[in-house]
Amino acid sequence: MTIEMLEKESNFYARFFSSLVLWGVLLFVILYGLKIIEMIIFTFFGVLALEEFYRMQQVKGNRVFRTAGLTAAFCLYIGIWFFWNFLPNGSTLYYFFEQVLYFAFIASLFSLVIWNWDILENPVSSIALTLLGFFYVAFLFSFLERISFCKGLPFNADAALFYVIAVTKLSDTGAFLIGKNFGRRFLLPHISPKKTWEGLGGGILFSFLAGIMLPFGFSSFFKGFPYADSILLSVVIGIVGAIGDLAKSTVKRDAHVKDSGHVIPGIGGILDLIDSLLLSAPLFYFYCILRYHILP
Repeated sequence: MTIEMLEKESNFYARFFSSLVLWGVLLFVILYGLKIIEMIIFTFFGVLALEEFYRMQQVKGNRVFRTAGLTAAFCLYIGIWFFWNFLPNGSTLYYFFEQVLYFAFIASLFSLVIWNWDILENPVSSIALTLLGFFYVAFLFSFLERISFCKGLPFNADAALFYVIAVTKLSDTGAFLIGKNFGRRFLLPHISPKKTWEGLGGGILFSFLAGIMLPFGFSSFFKGFPYADSILLSVVIGIVGAIGDLAKSTVKRDAHVKDSGHVIPGIGGILDLIDSLLLSAPLFYFYCILRYHILP
């Protein structure tokens, strides 16, 4: 066995163990309804992933307003938790808070540009990249927290959160395992040189199997969740999750970096960990609204 093969095998075990521990802890927290810990995890992941996005832009030489973006992201997560968890009419009040937050965020960015005009080479680009990072990472990731507080569903909101995370991450696992062992035809080598069509198929297959098995394995937890919906959604989540992974690869390719960070052995950064959820979580949230006619 060559040194390169040993390194790849070591990386595989590091990736597997890291994913197992991180997502295992979160799924345990969800199963037992530990909302405060759940909120802390979501806030930590969302803010740190956004910081990684901003750091990649700075590596490329772009100027972003990190403090303003990270502060807005922190306020977003705390606002969802506070308004939807503590106030009887919290969801209605929250949307007013969210509108005020976006207004204050954009106004502060323009104020920063006006104040620092003489030292900014591309002021409008700085605003655009700061906003892109916030809405691509922090805003999209916040849909996991929104799902957790959904009211009016015929099944447990924690079950909904568990489902979307489990199906998405099992899809990631299937794409990695099948692609690593059987991948031959490259998917989009100009964006992500290691992703293959076989890996994409493996990811969809694993998500499909998860959609079949989860309602059986946790039947009491998923009580009220239509079985047909579980199967159909699992396939769509597998496809959308792959698009989310490629979207992150696009950002990394543009910044000429391999990983968004180095905090997780075998995976890279937090953004590398949550990339597929950035599209699958909003998709599932929209399903809840349209399927059950609940207020967003």
